[in-house]
Amino acid sequence: MKKRLMILLFVLVLLIGCTKEAPVDEHPEWNEYPVRFGNVLAAETIDGFTLNETNDVMSIAGLWYATWTAGEGTEIKNAQGKNAKVYDAQVYLLLKEGQTEKGTEADVNDWIKREAEAYETTETTVTVNGREYRVLHLLNSGAENPYHHGEAAFLQFGANAVTVEVLAKEDFSGNTEDVLMQFLSKLHY
Repeated sequence: MKKRLMILLFVLVLLIGCTKEAPVDEHPEWNEYPVRFGNVLAAETIDGFTLNETNDVMSIAGLWYATWTAGEGTEIKNAQGKNAKVYDAQVYLLLKEGQTEKGTEADVNDWIKREAEAYETTETTVTVNGREYRVLHLLNSGAENPYHHGEAAFLQFGANAVTVEVLAKEDFSGNTEDVLMQFLSKLHY
């Protein structure tokens, strides 16, 4: 019995010595921001918008998602016949933590291609806080989409990529380009 107890204690000591330490928080100053994706990205909420949803369910696969909305939501049936809520304007943020820079570059190009399939687009670049984003100006080309116009920004940084999309109804009183620039200035990498 003593021998078994000693072996059990020895195994416990070995297991305790093999446990992983908690990851180091490289950006404790980010704790004040409403959305934080590990040590990769943090986002502040901009004036006139409310944090609507954060989703890290896919974080195990390296995907993070958050939305901010302006105005009261209106219930609609979407193209698939499901109930959805449409706001005066909405900001979407999608972060992909990739494995390689080349793979992430392919993801960004795929995102841009999808936007071009859903909207009439023109492309520019903007630099905000030292980061150069590819920006698509979006104009709705179909009657099924409740959002009339918007902007979409794309950035690859290392093996990570982020896209920020601002979509607005036709009667949105704000300027989607201004909203995008304000939002990008509130991102922390």
